[in-house]
Amino acid sequence: MTEGTNPTDASRAEPWADHDYPTDREMVRRFFLGVKLRIAGTIALLVGGLCWVLIYLAFYAGRFAWYQNLAIVLVSFLVVPAVVVGMWISWGLSMGRRFGYGPWHHDFP
Repeated sequence: MTEGTNPTDASRAEPWADHDYPTDREMVRRFFLGVKLRIAGTIALLVGGLCWVLIYLAFYAGRFAWYQNLAIVLVSFLVVPAVVVGMWISWGLSMGRRFGYGPWHHDFP
């Protein structure tokens, strides 16, 4: 075989070579910036939510009955993941609109 005709060369190509992945450098930069910001936001929200629960239980829980403390902790454990899920769903829908592909297509995996 001559150089460049090896069938495994296609598998070593850039990840966006065979897909509808954006090839414009600015578009790629914005794509990964959105992912990085959401990853950092997810970590910050989860750590912040856990810190809030620990600080609440350490300093403020004595003022309330046990069932009120339980309700506050449960609400905290529901609000933080809801914000994280909403953040990632908005990103996923924007990616679907950008690439014109989403769960409403029949051949969606």
